Amino acid sequence: GDRPYLILLNHQTPFDQFFVSMSFRGPVYYLATEDIFSLGWISKVIRWLIAPIPIIKQTTDASAVMTCLRVAREGGTIAIAPEGNRTYSGRTCYISPAIAVMAKKMKLPIALYRIEGGYGVHPRWSDVIRKGTMRAYVSEVIEPDVYADLTNEELMERIQKGLYVDE
Repeated sequence: GDRPYLILLNHQTPFDQFFVSMSFRGPVYYLATEDIFSLGWISKVIRWLIAPIPIIKQTTDASAVMTCLRVAREGGTIAIAPEGNRTYSGRTCYISPAIAVMAKKMKLPIALYRIEGGYGVHPRWSDVIRKGTMRAYVSEVIEPDVYADLTNEELMERIQKGLYVDE
């Protein structure tokens, strides 16, 4: 539909954001690490085209969280790869439990977007795109009235189950 979402996706290829953008109507604001903002003119193009929300990896970035909350209040759709990195082995990486707390504060429907087959087509350790089959889809939508009754641990378990892939 045309309503805003919090999209949580597993991260398998460098092109995951394009799959998400093709699957949802309207603009999607991506949470992106600060390293894409230091690529010179390419960073300027990325900022102009996508307007990503910058986040500093491996820390608690309060300004990124506040920006996400503001975008959610304004009716924007936000996409986050809670793993933070592309998979090294084909298996979904560690997801911080803080994502469940953040999701509850946003009060948006949570779309769990699962990407399967990406590791075989374009593994992180290779520059070559291989032949293969990929599938990207919304595995589950968790409505705010449903997760309001869940504990943070129960919501986290549901998020992990909805995003888990082992290739």
